Amino acid sequence: MGEHEHFCLGQFVLLGGRPAVVVGLPGGAGVATPDDHLALWFGHPQVAPRSKGGLGDPIPEVWTVPAEDCQPCQPPEIRH
Repeated sequence: MGEHEHFCLGQFVLLGGRPAVVVGLPGGAGVATPDDHLALWFGHPQVAPRSKGGLGDPIPEVWTVPAEDCQPCQPPEIRH
């Protein structure tokens, strides 16, 4: 069983203490992800929303990293 099989799309994980979301798995559609790696999106906390004068529509940056370097994260805090 590959390291990536412990994870699923949309799952929050930690990489080096930073939270990220799994957006790609090996063999999955959308993001080309090498074997035993995960494709992670760390978000854009530094981007100001349009309502605050930001330009909006930044290009998402996705990183592929070895799955063995990731661990499950605490559940997110949901806000409305």
